[in-house]
Amino acid sequence: MNTQFVFHDSFVTTHDSRAPRQAMDWTKGEAIWKQIERALRDDIARGLYKPGEKLPTENELAKRFDVNRHTIRRAISALSEANVTFVEQGRGIFVREQMLDYPLGNRPRFTQIVSSRHRLPDKVLLKSETLKANRVVAKNLALSLGTPVIRLECVSSVDSTPLAHAIHYLPATRFHGLAELFTEKHSLTDCFHSYQITDYTRKFTRITAKMPGAKVAQYLKQPSNRPLLVTENVDIDAGGQPIEYGITSFCGHRVQLLVNQGQHTAKNG
Repeated sequence: MNTQFVFHDSFVTTHDSRAPRQAMDWTKGEAIWKQIERALRDDIARGLYKPGEKLPTENELAKRFDVNRHTIRRAISALSEANVTFVEQGRGIFVREQMLDYPLGNRPRFTQIVSSRHRLPDKVLLKSETLKANRVVAKNLALSLGTPVIRLECVSSVDSTPLAHAIHYLPATRFHGLAELFTEKHSLTDCFHSYQITDYTRKFTRITAKMPGAKVAQYLKQPSNRPLLVTENVDIDAGGQPIEYGITSFCGHRVQLLVNQGQHTAKNG
């Protein structure tokens, strides 16, 4: 793509840049890279570059501030260290999205966790089916091999931004009609209340990391070269019976998983 320059009296802009080239009134006694860092912070704060969006290239920023690329790298490095931006090799500089602290305690509840941070949660059902439990699912749900289970595939969002892709397996006999109920309630916890399960706890959570496949990356609206934080879990009812085996893939650049030993979250959510 050819870059077209538009000239004005005091600055020059490109058609693919939102910030004008500017002659900085440099403050004496303060490093130039530090002043550029502050100018870019101000751009981000004003919404010129929004969370998740790409900043101009080093060359474009060097032309804008009329400095060399080394000075720009110092400013970008400082922004990255402050978790304002991050750099993806081969793709560029991006404004970091607001990270959600997501605690993994004995009672993790997506709706309550997100709402408690004054953000808007949502969980949408992508697909539901009933199938026979394979060895992994049967073992985690304490079922016989081949027992019918419900498989729910969902995407959880925060403020309309996808946060996680999840697959839930539940005993089909115990949760007859669950898919229809989930479509209405958008919450497994609320659905469990309809089956007289007023409380349940996490038996274990296993955390790993992996790269997303094309389908999951599309659901989460993220590049396929950004890693996911993957949790594998089993939830049990008050009597210790497994009720759900889940595999959830979180966007690694949108969430921080907090493991608080011995800390219980509230029962409702």
